[in-house]
Amino acid sequence: MTSPTPTSIPISTSTSSELSDEAVLAALRETLADVLEDDLLEHVDLDSLGRGTHLLSLPLDSITLVDLMTRLEDRYAAAISEEQAFAFQVVGDLMDHIAAHSAAARSGR
Repeated sequence: MTSPTPTSIPISTSTSSELSDEAVLAALRETLADVLEDDLLEHVDLDSLGRGTHLLSLPLDSITLVDLMTRLEDRYAAAISEEQAFAFQVVGDLMDHIAAHSAAARSGR
């Protein structure tokens, strides 16, 4: 009797220092699911979240916004000041900031 073969997990072999939009969006969706209360989360379609989604359309008060940004900072080692957090207009602005600053952090700049 042979034992079952373990399922292999695909590993990314990309050497690019760029973060994909899909990866950052997935992290943003996951983080929003963590920081939003259930009663607020039920009003958000996380699957439709995209680069053009206005941040003001999300049910984020100032405390929740800062919590969201802090978690993203920790995840990507990309500093986001409070001023920047409140200045982002759309999800794409936040994604671009994370991509630029996370890449700089990884390369030691």
